[in-house]
Amino acid sequence: MHYPDLTMCRQLLFPLIRAEMVSTEPAPNYEFERLGLEKLKTIFDLMQSDRYEQLLEKAAYMFCSIIDGHPFSNGNKRMAVAALSYFLLKNGCRMSPVSMEAVRAALRDSFPALRWETVHSFTHAHEYFLYHLALVVADRNQKGKITFRQEQEAVRDLLGFIAEN
Repeated sequence: MHYPDLTMCRQLLFPLIRAEMVSTEPAPNYEFERLGLEKLKTIFDLMQSDRYEQLLEKAAYMFCSIIDGHPFSNGNKRMAVAALSYFLLKNGCRMSPVSMEAVRAALRDSFPALRWETVHSFTHAHEYFLYHLALVVADRNQKGKITFRQEQEAVRDLLGFIAEN
């Protein structure tokens, strides 16, 4: 299994986020936030533990941990989406071409309080999916009163909806 690390983040994800994911809000200089980098490294190390056996369990842990742990001053949801996409693609997953209606239904089933947003820069259903999944994980009011473990399980199940091996 291929895992993200700080070198890959510096070479690929940080530049990608600054180049492609800053339409409404600038990205921070992740590489200069020492404590954030240390927290991110810890997340990457823990996702490799035996506690998370399957690919989607590891992916869900990483995604939720980056968003909920808030290692950086800003851009944590973007970091989580970029790291998740990298991890899934690097390990042979592809994002399945689901319909927008199916995306909305799957997210609402797990998170009924989800408020749907329209983002004109997205062209694929999986982009909306990951964006809204990040919003739900970041917003305690939307996801309700669930534990971190329950949140990871819901995210794992939802990732199975769009990620194909």
